[in-house]
Amino acid sequence: MRLPIQISTTRYLLLLLIIITINNSPIAYASQATPKAINSNPATLYAPLLLPWQAALTSSYNNNDVSCGAVIISEYWLITAAHCNHDYIRHVIAGVSTIPQQNSHQLNTKYKFTITHKISHPNYDNIKFANDIALIRVNRSLLSVAQPILIASINEQQTANNMFANHWVTHQNSDANLIASGWGKTNVNDITDIAYLYPEQLQLITLAGVPDYHCIGLRADNSKIICADSNINGLIKDVCSGDSGGPLIWQDPQQISDDDFGLRVLGIASNGAPCENRLNDPTHQYQQLHGQYTELAPLRPWLEAYIKQYDNLSSFSLAIHNTRPDYKIDPFTTVDDYPQGQDIKSLLVPTQPSSAGSIPLTTFIILIVIALSRRRINL
Repeated sequence: MRLPIQISTTRYLLLLLIIITINNSPIAYASQATPKAINSNPATLYAPLLLPWQAALTSSYNNNDVSCGAVIISEYWLITAAHCNHDYIRHVIAGVSTIPQQNSHQLNTKYKFTITHKISHPNYDNIKFANDIALIRVNRSLLSVAQPILIASINEQQTANNMFANHWVTHQNSDANLIASGWGKTNVNDITDIAYLYPEQLQLITLAGVPDYHCIGLRADNSKIICADSNINGLIKDVCSGDSGGPLIWQDPQQISDDDFGLRVLGIASNGAPCENRLNDPTHQYQQLHGQYTELAPLRPWLEAYIKQYDNLSSFSLAIHNTRPDYKIDPFTTVDDYPQGQDIKSLLVPTQPSSAGSIPLTTFIILIVIALSRRRINL
């Protein structure tokens, strides 16, 4: 007469197993846009204006501080993340690598631009972060102080994808094939301290592209996302709050000899794990959410068509430079993989595999269920 109780016990144990398995599985996606720069270097370490396409959006709500990043794509137009498109974003700063925090009004007015128009992608999804992109137009030419960068084509994106697939590895160093940048929060020297600072100098980090099938947190129904993570085993590198909308650049190996060094913007910072989560558990570098960036190549036709219509242009293309680029330095031959001026050995930590030699909790519960089932059979 005890059999029904035993069967019920088994069901409860199986239900418990399912709940624990779900709770211990990798997170399927980020629940909010928390783009995140950790272990970065200042761009001015290499040149006064190393990344002339980088811009910042300032907030009239918060002492004109930098609120998000942006990328210059033509004489009057920039792109940023759609989740950065707020009413209090009214100005753009471009052509500089240093922005005084809470004192951006001190900058020369030639570096400040007024936003005259902005629009998010019509299919932007703030839950899935699909099409997380917005267009911004300013009141005068950006070319007086800055330079645009080309958006990658579909073919170039495929070349980059192949590069990611061939060079991404875990538990050892990968090739640095991407650079992200912004004025977002940075970690302090003590990696255990979750206090963060907004830098005045533009920060940048080298990253490695992560193939979609290795990307933790990538939604199966969202292909317009590029995943990227640290290229150094044992060293967390990522962008932080305030870096949203900033560029993720890549170099086309077939165009390095061109005036623009073959530099292309592949994506803009969209979402990922909060910085404190990444730094609090650095040994599980490969089990954490990877940084996610809006993939630009499939969105380029919409950007181009909208600009042509809004400015009433008969001919306009984002596939070519409308003015000859005058980039001074190739960042991919210049930028360091490690943060300079710090004790590298103290930053590097041993990384752990998914199961570090111990029996996972879910496996342990399965064994208990099997043992109880066998016992009941013998009763």
